[in-house]
Amino acid sequence: MTGDAGHAHAGAVGRLTALLGPDSVLTDPDELDLHAWDALGQSRIHPGRPIVPVHPLCVCTPASTTEVQAVVDVANEARVPLVPYGGGSGLMGAAVSLTSGIVVDLRRMNAVLEIDTAAFTARVQAGMVLEALDSELQQSGVMLGHDPWTLPVATVGGAVSTNGLGYRGGKYGSVGSQVLGVEAVLPEGPVCRTRGVAKRSTGIDLNHLFIGGEGCFGILTEVTLRVFPVPEARSLHAVRFDSFARGFEAVLAFSAAGLRPILLDYGDETEDPEGSSILYLGFEGKAEVVAAEEGVALAACRDRGGVRLAPDKAQGFWRERHAAARRFAANRGERRKRNDTGVHQDWVHVALPASQVLAFRREALAVAAARNVRFRESGLWTGPELFSLRLSREGGEQARAELGDAVSALLRTVHRFGGSVEYCHGVGVKLAPLMSHEHGDNLELMRSVKRCLDPNGIMNPGKLGL
Repeated sequence: MTGDAGHAHAGAVGRLTALLGPDSVLTDPDELDLHAWDALGQSRIHPGRPIVPVHPLCVCTPASTTEVQAVVDVANEARVPLVPYGGGSGLMGAAVSLTSGIVVDLRRMNAVLEIDTAAFTARVQAGMVLEALDSELQQSGVMLGHDPWTLPVATVGGAVSTNGLGYRGGKYGSVGSQVLGVEAVLPEGPVCRTRGVAKRSTGIDLNHLFIGGEGCFGILTEVTLRVFPVPEARSLHAVRFDSFARGFEAVLAFSAAGLRPILLDYGDETEDPEGSSILYLGFEGKAEVVAAEEGVALAACRDRGGVRLAPDKAQGFWRERHAAARRFAANRGERRKRNDTGVHQDWVHVALPASQVLAFRREALAVAAARNVRFRESGLWTGPELFSLRLSREGGEQARAELGDAVSALLRTVHRFGGSVEYCHGVGVKLAPLMSHEHGDNLELMRSVKRCLDPNGIMNPGKLGL
């Protein structure tokens, strides 16, 4: 950093303190360290392509859209990068500080501004934690449709910025599909507001600058979401199949019938890819509709050799679906430590035409075997087109590199099957090297939009491959 840049950066912290007050501008080393990372673990970073976070200059905690604008104005004047920060539970490094800048922690902006139970909409500030939002909604007889594993930690803005998917996604869609309107501070300071209505035919939908945009095109401050009636009834089931293919056939059958379960989590029961698999399945809504839906789905499972398990199997799965997030929240300081167990793991979440899922699974088995990587499990989440798998490798840095190479090789085959390299967690820095492969010439179009909106390049630089 040159002397002039250093003075400008130091001056930015002073200006922010004067504008927001000392309690809203954090410079304590522990806070800087905490906010330099999200939940991207060290063992999932290829040692040959290191991600080296740095402490931010400061962490700002604005309480209003006006205060966010003030932070953006200071950042532009000083040419200081901005990193929007929510719950810090992102798994791809979208909130990692790659250069020393200003982290904008939005969690003080955590109010429900309006609930319209007739229109089934809610307008909320972007820093509200999803679980707190759902709790407040349920007091009005409605609920949040987005139910990720990170529900107790993630914020509305963070979820929208990665276009996250939750357990109820089969019925209610990704969180992006539930967004009706947004308010966001653009990279040069103006505020973009879109109308929170169910359908428009008036040009480009600007919501999609921010849905999945990972804060590269602006900082979300408010979101209008579609919300849903609290269900009258819910049914949960666990069904075992003697092979992955047989259970997959059942999922295809009831999906083709138009069923949209609130829970569809299907995968290998053991590490033997030729062994049995378990389907966790659930429906909710009006009691008579739930009864009809579960009847069709269970018949499809039974016709393909599925065997229903004891009710507590499914109930326990549903009850514990957010447990990992609660452990994360209790041990945030541990998340950056290097893996000392000698077992490195990584996950792949790809979207595929349903007709290609079994072929891609066979390809994954072949890639793992050829690279001496262990195939741990595979499965579907929310529908037959969304396929996930977990791979591992034991050993030191070389083993971690071999696991990373296997994951990269597998992701580079996805397009041959007509798919996309990620359906759930976004891009961040982890998948940024694959974005030219994913988007082709369209990546330059995205970069052109980025340059137009953010000519100083301050808004979450280094993310999305932009």
